[in-house]
Amino acid sequence: MAITTGTPAVGLALCVAALRVTTLAMRGTYAHSWRHTSLRDTFVLVPALLGPTVVFAVAAVMTSAAEVVATLVLEGLLATFAALAARASVRWLDERQARSQAEAVAECPARPVLLVGAGRAGTLAARELGRRPDLGYRPIGFLDDDPSLRGRRIEGLEVFGTTADAETVAAGLGVECLILALPSATPAQRRSIVARLSDAGLDVRTIPDYHDLLAGKVELTKIRPVKVEDLLGRNVVETDASRWSEIVATIKGKRVLVTGAGGSIGSELCRQIADLEPERLVLLEGNENNLFDIEGEVRKRIGARAVPCLADVRDVERMQREFAHHRPQVVFHAAAFKHVPMMELHPDDAILNNVFGTKTVVEAAESVGVERFLFVSTDKAVNPANVMGASKRMAEMVVQAHASRSRGRFCCVRFGNVLGSRGSVIHTFRRQIENGGPVTVTHPDVTRFFMTIPEAVRLLIQSNAVQDGGEVFLLDMGEPVRIMDLAKQMIHLSGLTEEDVPISVCGLRPGEKLYEELLRDEEGTLPSKVDGVFHAKLAPVSPASLGTWLGRLDSAARSHDEETIRRILAIAAGYRPDPAAAPVPAPLPAVSTKRREVA
Repeated sequence: MAITTGTPAVGLALCVAALRVTTLAMRGTYAHSWRHTSLRDTFVLVPALLGPTVVFAVAAVMTSAAEVVATLVLEGLLATFAALAARASVRWLDERQARSQAEAVAECPARPVLLVGAGRAGTLAARELGRRPDLGYRPIGFLDDDPSLRGRRIEGLEVFGTTADAETVAAGLGVECLILALPSATPAQRRSIVARLSDAGLDVRTIPDYHDLLAGKVELTKIRPVKVEDLLGRNVVETDASRWSEIVATIKGKRVLVTGAGGSIGSELCRQIADLEPERLVLLEGNENNLFDIEGEVRKRIGARAVPCLADVRDVERMQREFAHHRPQVVFHAAAFKHVPMMELHPDDAILNNVFGTKTVVEAAESVGVERFLFVSTDKAVNPANVMGASKRMAEMVVQAHASRSRGRFCCVRFGNVLGSRGSVIHTFRRQIENGGPVTVTHPDVTRFFMTIPEAVRLLIQSNAVQDGGEVFLLDMGEPVRIMDLAKQMIHLSGLTEEDVPISVCGLRPGEKLYEELLRDEEGTLPSKVDGVFHAKLAPVSPASLGTWLGRLDSAARSHDEETIRRILAIAAGYRPDPAAAPVPAPLPAVSTKRREVA
């Protein structure tokens, strides 16, 4: 369209307005709520408003009507300013009205708080808490360990200093509560910050995860006291998007069976597998109450494709029958006895359930041509100092031996303690604190690895997808945590001190180590195809030698010969109990078979 000096001003204005309305409609800006105008809306609105101005201004220059360019630019800027000002005014009035209504219904005055972290999560928290006094918090400033932010103002609030200044700043401002807004901090960083703040006698709370807030999974109203689970574990490794389709393909449309489906790991496996749309998910569990709970939960997700199966993995005939009926293509074997002290007292049950239960499940899976099989192992299988760990190492060897001759893919995955499991020390400490103590720690220097159950299960599913068969994987558990420090932190997070709840050192229990390991000294690791998962380099297992030891173990376990069980585990699985914590097994008479290569 040619624009000349003779073009009527009204006609030109109508052309610009028509193009602007069309552009705004095409960008969808009329569907945006003015009361919730955000920076993202601005990035859509401004180009839509100024675009027509640019088009007509270029046309004017090309048609030698440059004298109208200034008018067009001024009109465009005024239109943009007016549109943004109108939206900002509506949002400001809405927030003012919401604040007034919240103040009117609030039962008590808002509590002054400092926000720890002046990043995106802290900014979001400051904005929302400022307009929602009914939540009971009134932000008056920030603390951030970036010294360059000191004195800056964010959302109208000053950054008063770093967390090292928390006690001084809080006292000067009359603040007793701090809210953590640190979604990117590592667990070690959170532990350090929380310890510093708790030692200063401050009430420490946290906002939900920033990414969950943006995704709408939770609301900012879910501000809560810091839990010890927030301070443990490892940095979450995001799933590699390029491999996601490969991971999904190993589950989607497949018949999947999970043993130990009602346990801590097994139940989370069922939840995450259900989200990957299997053709059928068989929940195999020996405890009827656990099976009832997980079946009800998974059925809500996938309906009748969730099939409960009440069965014991030690029952050979039953396993053969169930596998023949369901013909699973993928198996996750999570059923096991895991309590170290209990298995020290009942080594026969540890062998029958953990070793021969695994053997039964592996053979049943192999008989139906399973495509993939994953055995959930433990870090206690490394240099085992207890019967439980030794039994799991024997079970690993069973899986490795079958992997060497099976057409299906069989692998093992080792990892340490998971947060939230029923046997976790955290539950014990929490119960002891509620009862007024003492909190019992076995040794001042004992350390453990920790990982959240959902993170561990995500890595299990990914390991299953990338296995070639025969591997023993181990999960990156992060840094070990000193249990004494954990006990102190849990007491402080409860608003108490060691004077209120004393800590008692009770000595190592039978089979317990000071430090858990993920690899033997002579073993090494290789990177795997999954971030956060390593491939352990282990010597091959001799099926003939293993078969001899299994035969003797079976006989000893069924006759409840605990001494013989311990002696066989010492030779076959490298079982080396601490003499101060458990009896040393006597030498075992020689057998005719050649001793296996792997300790």
